[in-house]
Amino acid sequence: MILRDQIVAKQKELNALKQINTQTESMRSQLDALAVEVANMHQNAENVAQVMQNWDSIVRSISQASLSLLQYSERDYEVGAWKQETADSEQQGSSPKDTADAPLPETLVRIKVDKDDTTSNR
Repeated sequence: MILRDQIVAKQKELNALKQINTQTESMRSQLDALAVEVANMHQNAENVAQVMQNWDSIVRSISQASLSLLQYSERDYEVGAWKQETADSEQQGSSPKDTADAPLPETLVRIKVDKDDTTSNR
């Protein structure tokens, strides 16, 4: 009878160990899947950081370009204003302005917004 009780106890222990082994394998596979997801999240976070760094560089470039355009007045953007100044300087005998100093066309630099349209353009 004692031997039978020991066999039953060992079978219960074996069943419990099998359950623990099954649950451990399940937990291991879930942790492996979690590790893959964390690695994907890390890669995505690096991609987002790189995009944000690119945008920071773009915004700085735009800011520098817009600051350099502050030296020009509205008259500089009028059609033919540069040709007139060049012709005037040639008549006076001074050297003509470089065309490289001319501002870019207005459509490439800024967009005018009417005061009435400010809320609809945002």
